[in-house]
Amino acid sequence: MAALLAILTFAFFITLEWVVGKVMAHRRAIAPAAAASPAALALPMQPVPEPVFVAGYALPSDYHYHRGHAWVRVLGPDTAAVGIDDFARRLVGRSTRVALPKVGSWLRQGAKALRIGDERRMADMLAPVEGTVVAVNPDVTRRPSLCTDDPYGHGWLFKLQSPNLAANLRNLLSGRLARKWIEDAREQLELRLMALSGSVLQDGGAPASDFAEHLDDDDWKRITETFLLTEGAET
Repeated sequence: MAALLAILTFAFFITLEWVVGKVMAHRRAIAPAAAASPAALALPMQPVPEPVFVAGYALPSDYHYHRGHAWVRVLGPDTAAVGIDDFARRLVGRSTRVALPKVGSWLRQGAKALRIGDERRMADMLAPVEGTVVAVNPDVTRRPSLCTDDPYGHGWLFKLQSPNLAANLRNLLSGRLARKWIEDAREQLELRLMALSGSVLQDGGAPASDFAEHLDDDDWKRITETFLLTEGAET
């Protein structure tokens, strides 16, 4: 009887050791995948396409544009990068401060998502698509002017994962619609600037590249809120 008990005890511990080994091996196998999540962080920004200019503004053709002048570049089936377009860059002026959403936060399409500006004034901008922020551009946090110096390239702002990316993109502009939209935006901006001061316009009526610096704070606020669609927008 004692011999049988010893054999059963030995068999029990052998079995227990085998089960524990299997469990630990499984945990080691899935650990790298968990550490690498979300996968979007491994997706690099693609090279910026050749610049295309519409009405004097750079408008790369393979980007999608929100009417609040933020762009979206698709990086994967549910992953995208976000930045500001050339129109917003000139509208706001050279940025020396930026407030980006936190990693892990959820953004809603059309709600306020970030702020850019300088020591004197800041402009809100809307999220062009909804989703969870999975990365912010560390270069922009260190050097905010990058988002206005190189808005379509190294100045991208953040990446997000969107479960409804394809549906969100249908609410954005691209191709012929984007070109017509930016042409209309330039015309409306010129009319507003002419009503304020001719000193912010170049010969021929086009806005000077630094026109934002010549606007007083109230005029600047009204114009940015109008074109960035932030007046009355939800946070």
